[in-house]
Amino acid sequence: MKIFNFSYPAGAVLTILVCMVLLPLPTTQGEAGTETPSAKSADPETKKIHISAERLISNTADNNAEFIGNVRAKQGETLIIADSLKIFFSGGSESGSASPAQSLKQLVATGNVEIKFDNRLAVARQAVYITAQRMLILTGPGAMVTSGDNTITGETITFYRDDGRFTVEGGSNGRVNAVILPETSGLE
Repeated sequence: MKIFNFSYPAGAVLTILVCMVLLPLPTTQGEAGTETPSAKSADPETKKIHISAERLISNTADNNAEFIGNVRAKQGETLIIADSLKIFFSGGSESGSASPAQSLKQLVATGNVEIKFDNRLAVARQAVYITAQRMLILTGPGAMVTSGDNTITGETITFYRDDGRFTVEGGSNGRVNAVILPETSGLE
């Protein structure tokens, strides 16, 4: 059963779509080691966002919209699968000149979350993306990020998109686990 409850004005619906652009996108290393969007992301076809769910509930008063039930959000090579995806917006701009992307505060994917991007797979109970800090926070026992043969597991994994660094916390058992396949001999 599909239920679409759009109470946002047309511009806010565009905001929902544009906000997905801010999800972790494939990047490449530019000059001096800085990250730049890949050439693929410049292609208009890869900018299109396709979201499917069993329901969409929007709430203008609380500035949010939630996709519920078997959610699949795809943009280019980035794919989010979750039980629900809730999008939070900041209040309207006083001047009315804020772009839809500027009004996005955060995205929250909950339940059986999988995020596939680049050569990575992130798995967690919950994933929160905070746009102002460009920060992805994965939580839940067994939260994991896999890249090729390398894996890191903890209860909270925070990935900072601007500089590529991350922190991992072990949670209740206090342990972080990593499996690393070095390109050279490693510890030997």
